[in-house]
Amino acid sequence: MPIQRVVLFDIDGTLVSTPVTERSEGRRYREAIRDVVGKQPYVVPSRFAGMVDPQICKILLTELGLSDEEVNSFVPKVLTRMGELYRRMEKRVALNRGVRELLATLVASRTHVAGVLTGNIKAVAEEKLTNTGIRIYFSEFFYADTYYDRTTLVANAVSACKAKHELSASECVLIVGDTPRDIEAANACHATSIGVASGVYSLAQLSDARATHVYTNLEPTKELLEGLGVTVT
Repeated sequence: MPIQRVVLFDIDGTLVSTPVTERSEGRRYREAIRDVVGKQPYVVPSRFAGMVDPQICKILLTELGLSDEEVNSFVPKVLTRMGELYRRMEKRVALNRGVRELLATLVASRTHVAGVLTGNIKAVAEEKLTNTGIRIYFSEFFYADTYYDRTTLVANAVSACKAKHELSASECVLIVGDTPRDIEAANACHATSIGVASGVYSLAQLSDARATHVYTNLEPTKELLEGLGVTVT
């Protein structure tokens, strides 16, 4: 049976609890920038919800007073250092409600493929997926290592999934995220946008961003499964 839909999940706030990871999220930016640049930025992770790591690093470096030339030179070094630090860092990572059950359901579907589309760089994302034991559920991975905006990342992911799985339309790629930025990027690429109010944004805010569907969490209810196109018997 051919694949009919590819479901791509954001990690932070969508699959993984942001209150649990808040401390280590701020720390990975602060310490990586401190080690590379010699200055430590002030970081509130929730401020950057929905952005991608290279973009966030660029903003933080700019706020430290660095020139554009210095920022562009330092960003790749900061990202490399961030990956090294995060692998060794003591951290807590916890799944949001319903995540494991939903992923198991999607993997069991013969018409669906589950994947990750995250603003994290690969080294950080892989740690989170491995530490929570959910990496085995995914077969598509789209990381933010070389991207400075989410829309370009989403556009390339949608294009790749359409071509690989011979999907009939961009709407057959479902982008699941917890921020208006996730929704806006998905809509800009004509994908189906699924908003989940498991992060810092409410159902109303995700609806206002024009999500195709909105849900409180990722518990595999009949309503959620129907929104993902999974046959419910």
